[in-house]
Amino acid sequence: MKNLIALRIKCPYCKKSLMDPYDQINGKPSIKVDIEANGKKGRLRLCSYYGCFDHKSSIELPKDEPIKFFCPHCNKELTSPNKCEECGSPMIPFALEKGGKVHICSKVGCNKHFISFQDVSDALRKMYNEFGYF
Repeated sequence: MKNLIALRIKCPYCKKSLMDPYDQINGKPSIKVDIEANGKKGRLRLCSYYGCFDHKSSIELPKDEPIKFFCPHCNKELTSPNKCEECGSPMIPFALEKGGKVHICSKVGCNKHFISFQDVSDALRKMYNEFGYF
């Protein structure tokens, strides 16, 4: 995890933090979301390092199936009209606390993800202030 950047995520709707400092993965606060898969509801914690796919789930995740993500604060479903370029499943948007969004594929086993910014110059300035120059 030495060369990876740990992100801080918030709900794109209610803007509340999804970070859970009490349940860490790889030494960093996890990203906490509610999920639904195969008619069962549970809690999923994702590694906050960009590019890391470690996670903890309170329910069994169906292999090669999309799951639904929900904000644990406002209970809104986290979904976007974007579809995964690799598998066609819905992409899940998370707002970055410093601006921009991280999009992850909702299909278990698909590792497609990307970051998008409205204003790239502003986002880079904030990243440099946060992480220093690469």
